[in-house]
Amino acid sequence: MEKIEGWDPHPTRKNIYFSQKDGLLYKRLEGGWFDMIPQKMTLHQELEDFRKADGIVRMTSRSRRKVTPPADQTPGASHT
Repeated sequence: MEKIEGWDPHPTRKNIYFSQKDGLLYKRLEGGWFDMIPQKMTLHQELEDFRKADGIVRMTSRSRRKVTPPADQTPGASHT
């Protein structure tokens, strides 16, 4: 089995790979494409799959990376 970045081969099945991104099973097709195999998913996986397919990308406070503004002091200036 060939090693493909982002994919782990199934231990006993040929042309079946685990996605490192979502942990689901995919079948390797000709031309290097992957086709998802129907399987039971967790609720979180289903929601993520729907969100990606729907094109909804929501910005959260974590993804905004709120940063405090820099101080207005000049390096080497007196603090008195």
